[in-house]
Amino acid sequence: MTSPFEPYERPRSYAPDPHAQSPYSHTSYSQAPYSHTPYAEPDLPTDVERLRAERRSKVLPVAAAVVGFYLLNALLVNVAGGLMAVRLFGHLNLGLVLALLQCVTTLLVCRWYGRYAHNTLDPLTERVRGGLRPRGRRR
Repeated sequence: MTSPFEPYERPRSYAPDPHAQSPYSHTSYSQAPYSHTPYAEPDLPTDVERLRAERRSKVLPVAAAVVGFYLLNALLVNVAGGLMAVRLFGHLNLGLVLALLQCVTTLLVCRWYGRYAHNTLDPLTERVRGGLRPRGRRR
Protein backbone atom coordinates (compact mmCIF):
# COMPACT_ATOMS: atom_id res chain seq x y z
CA MET A 1 0.00 0.00 0.00
CA THR A 2 1.34 3.40 -0.89
CA SER A 3 1.41 6.24 1.54
CA PRO A 4 -0.93 9.16 0.87
CA PHE A 5 2.07 11.43 1.32
CA GLU A 6 4.20 9.90 -1.45
CA PRO A 7 3.15 12.26 -4.24
CA TYR A 8 3.59 15.19 -1.88
CA GLU A 9 6.65 17.21 -2.69
CA ARG A 10 8.41 18.72 0.29
CA PRO A 11 8.46 22.52 0.25
CA ARG A 12 11.79 24.19 -0.16
CA SER A 13 13.18 25.69 2.97
CA TYR A 14 13.63 29.42 3.17
CA ALA A 15 17.20 29.04 4.34
CA PRO A 16 19.63 29.35 1.42
CA ASP A 17 21.46 26.25 0.38
CA PRO A 18 25.17 26.92 0.97
CA HIS A 19 26.12 24.63 -1.96
CA ALA A 20 23.67 26.11 -4.48
CA GLN A 21 24.90 28.40 -7.23
CA SER A 22 24.03 32.05 -6.74
CA PRO A 23 21.37 33.43 -9.11
CA TYR A 24 23.69 36.39 -9.61
CA SER A 25 26.76 34.37 -10.58
CA HIS A 26 26.28 35.11 -14.30
CA THR A 27 26.41 38.86 -13.61
CA SER A 28 29.10 41.04 -12.15
CA TYR A 29 27.36 40.96 -8.79
CA SER A 30 28.89 38.83 -6.13
CA GLN A 31 25.84 39.40 -3.92
CA ALA A 32 22.29 40.49 -4.44
CA PRO A 33 22.16 43.88 -6.20
CA TYR A 34 20.49 45.55 -3.20
CA SER A 35 22.48 44.29 -0.26
CA HIS A 36 22.29 47.61 1.62
CA THR A 37 19.36 48.63 3.79
CA PRO A 38 16.98 50.42 1.42
CA TYR A 39 15.28 52.48 4.13
CA ALA A 40 18.11 53.88 6.17
CA GLU A 41 17.22 56.57 8.68
CA PRO A 42 18.15 59.94 7.20
CA ASP A 43 20.21 62.44 9.14
CA LEU A 44 17.72 64.94 10.48
CA PRO A 45 18.53 68.62 10.67
CA THR A 46 18.96 69.96 14.17
CA ASP A 47 15.90 72.22 13.87
CA VAL A 48 13.66 69.25 13.13
CA GLU A 49 15.10 67.33 16.07
CA ARG A 50 14.59 70.31 18.33
CA LEU A 51 11.00 70.73 17.14
CA ARG A 52 10.25 67.09 17.88
CA ALA A 53 11.90 67.31 21.29
CA GLU A 54 9.93 70.44 22.21
CA ARG A 55 6.65 68.78 21.33
CA ARG A 56 7.50 65.57 23.17
CA SER A 57 8.82 67.23 26.30
CA LYS A 58 5.87 69.55 26.92
CA VAL A 59 2.80 68.52 24.95
CA LEU A 60 2.72 64.77 25.53
CA PRO A 61 2.91 64.91 29.36
CA VAL A 62 0.18 67.56 29.53
CA ALA A 63 -2.05 65.58 27.16
CA ALA A 64 -1.43 62.42 29.21
CA ALA A 65 -2.39 64.27 32.41
CA VAL A 66 -5.66 65.52 30.89
CA VAL A 67 -6.59 62.09 29.56
CA GLY A 68 -5.63 60.54 32.91
CA PHE A 69 -7.86 63.00 34.77
CA TYR A 70 -10.73 62.13 32.41
CA LEU A 71 -10.22 58.39 32.91
CA LEU A 72 -10.00 58.84 36.69
CA ASN A 73 -13.28 60.74 36.60
CA ALA A 74 -14.93 58.00 34.52
CA LEU A 75 -13.53 55.30 36.81
CA LEU A 76 -14.81 57.05 39.94
CA VAL A 77 -18.28 57.43 38.42
CA ASN A 78 -18.45 53.69 37.69
CA VAL A 79 -16.74 52.32 40.81
CA ALA A 80 -17.42 54.82 43.58
CA GLY A 81 -20.96 55.99 42.87
CA GLY A 82 -21.59 56.70 46.54
CA LEU A 83 -18.53 58.91 46.79
CA MET A 84 -19.50 60.84 43.68
CA ALA A 85 -23.02 61.39 45.07
CA VAL A 86 -21.74 63.17 48.19
CA ARG A 87 -23.28 66.65 48.31
CA LEU A 88 -20.78 69.43 48.75
CA PHE A 89 -23.20 72.36 48.95
CA GLY A 90 -26.70 72.90 47.66
CA HIS A 91 -27.44 70.65 44.72
CA LEU A 92 -23.77 70.27 43.75
CA ASN A 93 -22.27 66.88 44.41
CA LEU A 94 -18.68 65.70 43.99
CA GLY A 95 -19.33 64.08 40.60
CA LEU A 96 -20.71 67.27 39.12
CA VAL A 97 -17.84 69.33 40.50
CA LEU A 98 -15.26 66.93 39.03
CA ALA A 99 -17.04 67.01 35.66
CA LEU A 100 -17.00 70.82 35.68
CA LEU A 101 -13.30 70.73 36.64
CA GLN A 102 -12.71 68.48 33.64
CA CYS A 103 -14.24 71.10 31.34
CA VAL A 104 -12.23 73.90 32.93
CA THR A 105 -9.02 71.84 32.73
CA THR A 106 -9.60 71.09 29.05
CA LEU A 107 -10.20 74.76 28.24
CA LEU A 108 -7.09 75.86 30.17
CA VAL A 109 -4.92 73.26 28.44
CA CYS A 110 -6.22 74.33 25.02
CA ARG A 111 -5.40 77.95 25.82
CA TRP A 112 -1.95 76.99 27.12
CA TYR A 113 -1.20 74.93 24.01
CA GLY A 114 -2.24 77.78 21.72
CA ARG A 115 0.20 80.14 23.44
CA TYR A 116 2.94 77.52 23.63
CA ALA A 117 2.59 76.67 19.94
CA HIS A 118 2.56 80.35 18.94
CA ASN A 119 5.60 81.28 21.04
CA THR A 120 7.75 78.12 20.80
CA LEU A 121 6.69 75.72 18.07
CA ASP A 122 5.74 78.17 15.31
CA PRO A 123 9.17 79.89 15.16
CA LEU A 124 10.87 76.49 14.98
CA THR A 125 8.47 75.37 12.27
CA GLU A 126 9.17 78.51 10.24
CA ARG A 127 12.91 77.88 10.53
CA VAL A 128 12.44 74.31 9.30
CA ARG A 129 10.24 75.47 6.42
CA GLY A 130 12.75 78.16 5.51
CA GLY A 131 15.46 75.53 5.16
CA LEU A 132 13.43 73.45 2.69
CA ARG A 133 13.87 73.90 -1.03
CA PRO A 134 10.92 73.49 -3.39
CA ARG A 135 10.93 70.27 -5.41
CA GLY A 136 10.26 70.09 -9.11
CA ARG A 137 8.38 72.70 -11.07
CA ARG A 138 6.45 75.39 -9.39
CA ARG A 139 2.86 75.64 -10.56
